[in-house]
Amino acid sequence: MQKAKVFYFFAVLVMAVCTSNALYAQPTLGDAPKAPTNISGLPDGGLRPLFVTGGFNVNTSSREQVREFYNAIYTASFGTLIDSTANMADCFPGTNSTAFQEAVLLRINWFRAMAGLPAAVTFDSDENTEDQSGALMMSANDQLQHTGIPPTWSCFSIDGTNAAANSNLALGYDGPDAITGYIWDFGTNNYEVGHRRWILYPQTQVMGTGDVLQQNSFNPANATWVFDANYGGPRPATRTPYVSWPPAGYVPYRVVYPQWSFALSNADLSAATVNMQSNGVSIPVSIQPYQTGYGENTLVWYPTNLDPTVSSTAFPFNGTDTVFTVAVSNIITSEGAESFSYIVTVFDPAVPGAGYVPIIISGTNRPTINANNAYTCTPVVNPNITGYQWLVAQNTNGNFFDGAENGLVNFTAVTTSGYSVITNLAGESGDFCFYLAMPTPASDQILQLSELLFPETNTMVKFNSLLGYATTNQIAEVLASTNGGTVWQDIYSQTGSGGAGESSFITQSLSLSNYAGTPVLLRFNYHFNTSGSGSYYSQTLTDPPVGWFLDNIVVTNTLQLINLVTNSTVSTNFTFTPAQATNYDLLAYALIFNQFPLDWGPIKQVAAIVGSPVIALGVPIVSGNQVLLNFTINTGTASTFHLLQANQLGGSWLTNANASLTTNTLGSSYRFTTTNGSTMRFYRVQTP
Repeated sequence: MQKAKVFYFFAVLVMAVCTSNALYAQPTLGDAPKAPTNISGLPDGGLRPLFVTGGFNVNTSSREQVREFYNAIYTASFGTLIDSTANMADCFPGTNSTAFQEAVLLRINWFRAMAGLPAAVTFDSDENTEDQSGALMMSANDQLQHTGIPPTWSCFSIDGTNAAANSNLALGYDGPDAITGYIWDFGTNNYEVGHRRWILYPQTQVMGTGDVLQQNSFNPANATWVFDANYGGPRPATRTPYVSWPPAGYVPYRVVYPQWSFALSNADLSAATVNMQSNGVSIPVSIQPYQTGYGENTLVWYPTNLDPTVSSTAFPFNGTDTVFTVAVSNIITSEGAESFSYIVTVFDPAVPGAGYVPIIISGTNRPTINANNAYTCTPVVNPNITGYQWLVAQNTNGNFFDGAENGLVNFTAVTTSGYSVITNLAGESGDFCFYLAMPTPASDQILQLSELLFPETNTMVKFNSLLGYATTNQIAEVLASTNGGTVWQDIYSQTGSGGAGESSFITQSLSLSNYAGTPVLLRFNYHFNTSGSGSYYSQTLTDPPVGWFLDNIVVTNTLQLINLVTNSTVSTNFTFTPAQATNYDLLAYALIFNQFPLDWGPIKQVAAIVGSPVIALGVPIVSGNQVLLNFTINTGTASTFHLLQANQLGGSWLTNANASLTTNTLGSSYRFTTTNGSTMRFYRVQTP
């Protein structure tokens, strides 16, 4: 058990920590690539080895549909392991996991679907290979360049230069975060949002990706291939004649950025004007210099009080749905001057709106064991629903205490190699605690509770926390997931102080009352925020403490779901056949696009019972003056039987007390033997 401790150390140790602090560069995008002059060698979407994901669509006029689309798909690319074989020291580009590449592709198609574009872009394996070399070159030389790269560059390669000329490039980003960075498109040199325009170019069908993580002093990098042979080809149908970001309709606040853009094919927007209002109040805007040569012709502007040059500038959001009206005028087209207006509503996707309908399960509260019991759930109103996932579970006491003395009994750790998740803080023997450090900022450091909790209204999570040396980019979080780990929500967050931080443990108490009646996963997450200065404390030291230390983790007043069995159905119907007379929990959630889960609905608790036995009576056998009546128990159990008889079906049934009972097969098959009478008789077998 970890006791509260206070640490004292000399200034020289503080200096040692600070001066050896690794610097993680602020994300940099550089210039966007110019439009290709020759498309003959570019991929065209034909028969090639492709990574396929997407085919998405979303109705942005529906708040709930956008909320589900964000929570199920945008966040699905969080935390995917790269499993890279790239080696900077040997200039070896290596490869990344297919899952990581698909996570990048998922993010691309999510943005395209939100913008109302065809969202079935695929990755070409050849372009992936070249982009991997391109990302390696950018990281090795700590700069971004599309053309004219000299052979004297470190890790120079023809593949890398080819990728550089055809790709969006980023330093300080990798994977899906780089795609989000391209849509943000910050920087003094990105006033035309060229990276965004290539990601949202309607004709594009084939892209590629390459990513390297930070290795020693080399920053992470991404190259995303954005040109294919469809450039300049027939424009596909889009939701609106124009392409805007943020798009018309409901848009999650996390993907709304200072620079807004409006693109219209074959139009001249050089003299266009913008009027932007929120709740009837005009917002002063600054229009960026007009620039062609990047995707479709595009007008770019930003609210004058925001700085679009740095990645740390966030678009303001007060937590409530906020409506913005945009009018773009004086657009010169072949039909003359035109104007377009649209409405953008910025909202928090963690907050359900009026259109949210929870999945409620209907059916008997007392299902019969070994019988088919029918259940149904409330259908989700979303045209992208492809089925439902049902979960059958039992519950047990979920309360627990863990002081790390027994290791990772209750937890699963997903961490970077190079340090132990169980540590002896400050070298004191006998006292252990959990430890999350950050040898590199490449991925979150995770300690996830193995239990699937079923909270009550008074469920509490308590833990002792010490956030030591941590920059303002390093954040200690406690996250909760209500859909099996696809989407995580903050329930606790502490940002590093930028220096020494805490010197003793502080007890934190969190209520799970908001999750009462819903299954919840919990994780402790040490997160690196790529916005801002980008610095981090990388040591894995416990004296002085660097990183996040956790001890005495306690969960009270909760149940735990166990013995989980999942079933997939296309419709809202489910047949439950309990195997034993006990309590069960039934849950359901909907799937969109075949694999992305929405939130669980409330648990339906049922108590399975032994039903009345179903007895099948065989055809009577007459043998001499005896009647042999064989019968079997098809369902249920019974040990006492009575033979009833009647002369007419509508007459009185009397018990035949003289019939003898024998056992054919114990528990399932029996026989009554009685004397054959002179009149017609009807028989049935009864059990109390």
